[in-house]
Amino acid sequence: MSKTRYKNQKESNEAIAKAYIENNYTNSQNKLLLVSKANYGKRSSNVCYSAVDDKGMNFYKFNNNAEQNLMLIERYEWADFSSVTIDHSIAKSVFTFVGHGENRDITIEVKGKEVEQVIRNHSSMEVNVVKRPVWTKVLGYRSQTTWKMFMASTVYTLILLFILNALLPASTHNFITGLSLFLFLLSIIGFLVGLIKPKWVLPKFKVKTRKRVLFSYLYLILSCLFIVGIFSDEESTSTPASTQVSSSQNSVTVSSKKDGADSSKQKVEKNDSDKTAKEEKRQKAEEQAVKEEAKQKAQEQAEKEEAKQKAEEQAAKEEAKQKAQEQAAKEEAERKAQEQAAKEEAEQKAEEQAAKEEAERKAQEQAAKEEAERKAEEQAAKQEAERKAQQQAASQQSTPSSSTSNSGNYKPFENDPSDDQQSNMSCSGQIKGNKNSKIYHVPGGAYYDRTQDNIVWFCSEADAQAAGYRESQR
Repeated sequence: MSKTRYKNQKESNEAIAKAYIENNYTNSQNKLLLVSKANYGKRSSNVCYSAVDDKGMNFYKFNNNAEQNLMLIERYEWADFSSVTIDHSIAKSVFTFVGHGENRDITIEVKGKEVEQVIRNHSSMEVNVVKRPVWTKVLGYRSQTTWKMFMASTVYTLILLFILNALLPASTHNFITGLSLFLFLLSIIGFLVGLIKPKWVLPKFKVKTRKRVLFSYLYLILSCLFIVGIFSDEESTSTPASTQVSSSQNSVTVSSKKDGADSSKQKVEKNDSDKTAKEEKRQKAEEQAVKEEAKQKAQEQAEKEEAKQKAEEQAAKEEAKQKAQEQAAKEEAERKAQEQAAKEEAEQKAEEQAAKEEAERKAQEQAAKEEAERKAEEQAAKQEAERKAQQQAASQQSTPSSSTSNSGNYKPFENDPSDDQQSNMSCSGQIKGNKNSKIYHVPGGAYYDRTQDNIVWFCSEADAQAAGYRESQR
């Protein structure tokens, strides 16, 4: 297809580009489904077009004045991507393709839903459509930028007010103006309070910041001013008209005075009476206006005081709530401290009880041990007595014999078993030991006097211990 054909025809660039693209697909195996303006990657000044076919999408850069009008930038195959996320708005649709490599963001103008249908019918990609409220698709709200939404809201409000001004009857304009002034004062109060405590004046908003207060209440203030300016125009324009009517009446009256003396006098008197009546009427109207203004100011003052009182009550309520929380926290801390003290006291009592039981157990063990020693000594004494009796019986049958041995300062003396008198010993009356039990007794001990047989005398405890004897426990 010749290039001159498109240049000679008076067609739009989009139609010319579409013709070039259709010509480019003439010898292609892919079936061209639609052509639309597009934005490839980042925004640029060059006009791009997307050619969507059954297997993918071609991107062309079109320049009608260049030597090569149509230039292929890149081609995307549906099979190279696993999923796509689509965000539709009124004027465009943003496609985010996700594949094995780098993700691609493509903006399709006007025909976004048709491209979505092609992807659903001719590919196996997972299609995810972003669900957005209808109002976010309106011009000015799509980017969700605060200042853009503020400007859009202001423009739309002005357009709506002009439409309402043309539709509503003039009798309702005074009421609307008064209501707007009242809302204007409330907006001023809310704006000032919101700069201090945003959450008091933004009950329905999730994000309660001073920035939100600024934009929200500034919009309300401007809207009220727009309403007053638009709906009070007729009142201001009606005043000159009445002035013109009154001036025309005065001119008629002046001209009528020239008709005759009598008639002019009557007309002058009538005019004077009319002027007096009008003056009285005007004065009453002024008094009524002053009264209404005073009443309005009183209402505004009352509303201001009421808002201030509510703010103080809210602050007092929050302070009381904070004090209650602090008191509860303090009581909780005291309770925990008491529980800790009680726990420590219980642990201390348990330790004391355990120590007491341990002492009693040791005392019982000591007593049992001493009792066992006493029984052992008694048993030894009993055996000694039996042995002594046997020895006495044997001595009656045989000739008694005795032996003596010299004793020094550190040698013990062993008495004759048949002799209980120890008066001939040098250490007699000092340390008494039992030869059988190897236990020695000191004077004053519980078993000192009970030990009568098998006695070994020592001059000191050191001599007894050196001989292998131990001290009696009692």
